[in-house]
Amino acid sequence: MTDVFTTIGVIVGVILIHFTGWSRLDPIIALVVAANIVRVGVDLMKRSMMGLLDTALPPEELGRIQTVLDRYRQNDHIEAHALRTRQAGQRRFGSVHILVPGSWSVDRGHQLTEQIEGEIREAVPGIMIVTHLESLDDPRSWDDTELPSAHAG
Repeated sequence: MTDVFTTIGVIVGVILIHFTGWSRLDPIIALVVAANIVRVGVDLMKRSMMGLLDTALPPEELGRIQTVLDRYRQNDHIEAHALRTRQAGQRRFGSVHILVPGSWSVDRGHQLTEQIEGEIREAVPGIMIVTHLESLDDPRSWDDTELPSAHAG
């Protein structure tokens, strides 16, 4: 598309100069075309670099994940922390710790984490999400809250 806009800019410039006789349009149009080429080049480089670097998910997607977790916090009286996300190119990854009452069976906790993972995948299509089940009753479950979170970028 840059080539199309460049060609259109040159053609429009030649036509305007021909009909107006105002030759100062030539460098003005050339600067506008050059600025557009630079803008597209910078955008292309930025997208290429972001494809090589891991970054946190955008705030909108993080918000959708938090909405899912908040709903479970309210309805099932569980906790969730250590949400960490990253994207590498078009791939999205996430992990979160789900804390449930210590009296729950492993099966009940597992069923809950499967539900949570499914809802997160619906909220953020294509994400590969992993949950880690922990006990609300074990103080060590809170030790990892000091690690960088998804919001740290």
